[in-house]
Amino acid sequence: MATKAKSSSSSCLSFLKDALLLPSKNPKLFVPVFFLVTASLLLLQITNVFCIQPRTADILHQLDEIKNMDPSSSDYAKLMAEIIKETRELVVISITLLIISFAESFARQIIAFFATSTTYAGDRYSLPELFTEVIMKGRRVRGPLITVAMVGVLNVACMLLLVALLQLAMRHMGVLYMAVLFVLPFLAFLYLNVVFFVAVAASVADADHRGVSALRLAWRLMTKVWRKEGCVLVVVVHLVATVPSPLYAVALACLKKSMPMGLALLSVYTLLGGLVQLFYYAAAMVYYYQAMESKEKEVMAHDDYVKIPTGEATTV
Repeated sequence: MATKAKSSSSSCLSFLKDALLLPSKNPKLFVPVFFLVTASLLLLQITNVFCIQPRTADILHQLDEIKNMDPSSSDYAKLMAEIIKETRELVVISITLLIISFAESFARQIIAFFATSTTYAGDRYSLPELFTEVIMKGRRVRGPLITVAMVGVLNVACMLLLVALLQLAMRHMGVLYMAVLFVLPFLAFLYLNVVFFVAVAASVADADHRGVSALRLAWRLMTKVWRKEGCVLVVVVHLVATVPSPLYAVALACLKKSMPMGLALLSVYTLLGGLVQLFYYAAAMVYYYQAMESKEKEVMAHDDYVKIPTGEATTV
């Protein structure tokens, strides 16, 4: 009984081992993909640290100052004009960063998922070959783009819903209300977030699945075909995501005291973040392929069962 439970547990985790080893099967592709992912993350972090956070701190400081000033004074009008100016700059930078991050996220997911898909399938492309022979060939990129766009919209909708539910739960301030109105929907969102990842993997691996079709397939795999492995994937993905977080907090604290040390820690954080994201993509892709293999085996077993001869003689 214990042996059976142990083998079942190891089978649930075996696809994660395959995901960890997948990049080592094609280093000439995954090394540049890793640096692309890391470079984009570092650019976003540097923009946040040097452009958004200082302006936000200045605006908060000025708002604190203006509370104690006479609204009819010239200093008040001058400071208010400065606040409006910096607020406009912050809004423009934030919107620009948001657009860039969405475009960068699209590109990052498509490149990484195509890299993991082709490597798992046995191909050994370089990054230029992946672009010319796979991504840009025919309409291969169209399906993943549709799926990534749909997933992005659903993620934003889910986050807005969670914010609304959190505000509603905080009004009641009860543990039961907090659990029902926010905690349970938040856990559901964490699960759906991984389903969305698997849907993008499905649209990359199979050109026939995109958008709603890919989401429906991912949901079926996660809830019916490979449920235990799907739960393992959800837990592992979100646990691994928390690993670099303490380093980010330390890096922000160091930036106030020592800029070189803070930037060094921020660089290490982005390197860890790049590794974590590559693991996400590999885990979702390996999960998809092995879940589909399991699904096909179940269908074949069912067909064999249906086709078992009864042994009765056929009368002519």
